[in-house]
Amino acid sequence: MKKMKKLLALALAGVMMLSAVACGSKEDGASGDGAANGTANGTITFGTNAEFPPFEFVTSQGAIGEFDGIDMAIAKQIGDDMGKEAKINNMEFDSLLLALDNGQVDAVIAGMTVTDERKEAYDFSTPYYTATQVMIVKEDSDIKAAADMKDKKIVVIQGYTGETCVKDMGYDYEAFKKGTEAVLELVNGKCDVVVIDSATAEKFVGDNEGLKIVEDPSAFEAEEYAIAVKKGNTELLNQINASIQKMLDNGTVSELSAKYLDMDTDEDASSSDAE
Repeated sequence: MKKMKKLLALALAGVMMLSAVACGSKEDGASGDGAANGTANGTITFGTNAEFPPFEFVTSQGAIGEFDGIDMAIAKQIGDDMGKEAKINNMEFDSLLLALDNGQVDAVIAGMTVTDERKEAYDFSTPYYTATQVMIVKEDSDIKAAADMKDKKIVVIQGYTGETCVKDMGYDYEAFKKGTEAVLELVNGKCDVVVIDSATAEKFVGDNEGLKIVEDPSAFEAEEYAIAVKKGNTELLNQINASIQKMLDNGTVSELSAKYLDMDTDEDASSSDAE
């Protein structure tokens, strides 16, 4: 009887330990819908800000549901390589890393620049794209270099690298949450210049007549885009890196860049701007 009681006690203890582990995983930031543990349930959830063509934008039929762009196609391929369904959680750019902390997403892919500050708190994948900041101005603008922005009305996108650059230059600026809104200010003559990532600038200039791009390599350094995961999530990071490296080696990333840079996303950007 004592032996039977001991076996029952051990079994009960095992059940309690399993329950504690289950509760602990939820307290560690798993969302109610299981997003943080999606990689264990056949899905991987990426956080993004679908206001950044050609990397991520909303369309009628995209690479992942209504979401399309270079990043979205990369995210889908990563999911395929992992044998999982890629899902998207669309939110404001400034909320993405917080969502990663809270377990609402498994990874963040949003044309996110790798910085020393971000690397202290998060792990980043192998970079898959190199870009720089440029200035979008009207064709008759007298802005020829970054120094010419002094005393001009400057617009940036909140949380993007362009905002950091302009702030470091000591210039006053106005920040918008969407690139489409920022460019619309320029088109309507309400600002003099928009500072934004080069690839996105190309799309906006291509979609809006009367605008041009001004580059200043001496003022804006090259930056690398990568995917962010929670610090220490080595297993997921290795899986993402393996997929990215394969896409870099076989030319997939280059093909996606060419495809989406040539794509007319004006209608798509306008529809997402109206949300």
